[in-house]
Amino acid sequence: MLSNKILSVLLYVSVFHLSTTDTALADIDEVYRLSVGTNISNYNSDITLNSSSGSFDKTISFEDDLGMTNQVNSSWISARYRVGDLHHIRFTYIPISRTSLTQSVNDIIIDDTTIKAGASISTKTKSDIIDFSYIYNFHKTPQLEIGFSAGIYWLLNNTQVLAAGEVQAEGDDEVVFKSDFSSEQKLQAPMPLIGLSVNYEIMPSWRTHASFRYLDVLVNDISGRILSLEAGTEYYFNNNWGIGVSIATFELDVEAIGIIGSTALGWSHDGVQIYATFKY
Repeated sequence: MLSNKILSVLLYVSVFHLSTTDTALADIDEVYRLSVGTNISNYNSDITLNSSSGSFDKTISFEDDLGMTNQVNSSWISARYRVGDLHHIRFTYIPISRTSLTQSVNDIIIDDTTIKAGASISTKTKSDIIDFSYIYNFHKTPQLEIGFSAGIYWLLNNTQVLAAGEVQAEGDDEVVFKSDFSSEQKLQAPMPLIGLSVNYEIMPSWRTHASFRYLDVLVNDISGRILSLEAGTEYYFNNNWGIGVSIATFELDVEAIGIIGSTALGWSHDGVQIYATFKY
């Protein structure tokens, strides 16, 4: 797993460049920008499924309890449009799918039902992330943009669990064998997110960037906390086409309270992003 110390060093280097380099370079003035890439990340994630009693002290780990691997590779697409010299809008879409098939080593409680250790468990979780933000560059030079961002981080998650083994319903003293136990949980959480971003052109073919975004918020029946840090560099072969690499750390905890119960989802990951980019 990449450490936060490495990320801090890269962020420091980016800021150092901003304050020490002063050369005549081409402007950062493209109107359109499109990037397509992949994440290679190490995940730690968990979910607390609906509980009619409202208890959230028995969290299920996707990796430890449901047998999912820590390494997750996911593709993404991001578009950015310069509305004016100081104004941008940005849209990013990230689909994440994970599956596992394992034999449980501990009792697992799902929907007030205890699945006994030794059961065969199949899990599928799919998350669609829509990240939309507006960026205002409060400081701009031909080679440097520093901006404030505000937007919506929209998470749509669907988790399905199938099990075959001994189960015990809440309030029932009898343990029975079931070959078709199933549970499906859906979580939709639109959360506001604010932050800062920096783009700097070292020379016409090289750029660096860094961003920090955070919010801890309660909106109606949804509460959530997001922390996102990213820093990287890009190399452009010509005025339009380039490749980039960045490192990022991300933490998310969200809970949606329903009429019957609540669903809580949390994950954190550190990883590398590799992408191709086009600007015009």
